[in-house]
Amino acid sequence: MWITEFARRAGVRQTTVRHYLREGLLSPRTGPAGGSRPYLEFTESDLRLLSAIQAGQALGLSLQEIKLLIGERRSGSGHARMLKALTVQRDKLRGRALELQAMLTFIERKIAWLETGAKGPPPSHPANHAAKR
Repeated sequence: MWITEFARRAGVRQTTVRHYLREGLLSPRTGPAGGSRPYLEFTESDLRLLSAIQAGQALGLSLQEIKLLIGERRSGSGHARMLKALTVQRDKLRGRALELQAMLTFIERKIAWLETGAKGPPPSHPANHAAKR
């Protein structure tokens, strides 16, 4: 399939596909048509790879990290590296989730304080507690 159909089926814009091509994340075959600039022929395998790239991005991995994982997977040694990368990313996300929960708790307390007429001292921000430790 050509880039237009590939982008449509993947649910992304052509500019996104071209960006992934420039970054070396996708490497479709070149077709016989197109003269000095042959058409790119994408396959179902390329669609699965794009889905994996998007999943990696959704997990917070950089394109460089995703490219490294793709290369290692292609060489057959990617299992251990992927496990390590996902474990590290999981730990980062858990830390971020704790930070977000603390911010959400603060906002909820601040809203409740404001709704009750802002009487008494305002709730303190979680960062204030961390600085005092």
